[in-house]
Amino acid sequence: MSISLYRFAFIIIIFLSGNLSAENEIEPFEMIRSSIYSMTLGLGDDENRKRLDSEREELYLIIDKTLSPYFQKRYAGRLVLNQHWKSASVNQRERFTEGLYQSLVRSYALTLLNFDVSQITVLNNVTITAETKKLTVKSEVMYQGELIPMNFSFGKFKEGWRFYDVKIEGVSYIKNYRNQFNAEINANGIDAVIERLEIF
Repeated sequence: MSISLYRFAFIIIIFLSGNLSAENEIEPFEMIRSSIYSMTLGLGDDENRKRLDSEREELYLIIDKTLSPYFQKRYAGRLVLNQHWKSASVNQRERFTEGLYQSLVRSYALTLLNFDVSQITVLNNVTITAETKKLTVKSEVMYQGELIPMNFSFGKFKEGWRFYDVKIEGVSYIKNYRNQFNAEINANGIDAVIERLEIF
């Protein structure tokens, strides 16, 4: 699975998050349908996007402001660390979780400037009840001339609906990063991985 597809998926998630508010929580399907145009306006026209290309810190702040409130980074970090989470200290968990999140923000920032958000099609809409704790939003995206299936995983956390994973053609980003970091932690230790993430 190409890493560029995972980058593309997280760019989609950033767009999907753009129109939520803490005071007026939106269910995942409505979040996707209502957020695309809002985030497009946030990035502005071609001239503003060119400006943001040279003003990287401002671009990172825009993405962080959009993404941070709606991405359950602690849960995602725990899933990525897998068995290493239990043996990690509280400090190591916090640093890994934040380092992973910041590396995602910076990795996907520039690709975001060239993303055509109009290529997203939401495929399903399931009934959400008081008992619903997790759900999958299925979508298709035209990417480089190919129709790519993407499934977004949402959970109902104490702060409301938040996303934590995306599956592209059946392959989970969580699983992809878990395999990568597991090998690196086994070889070099968790502190080395954290330090690499923090200087990204």
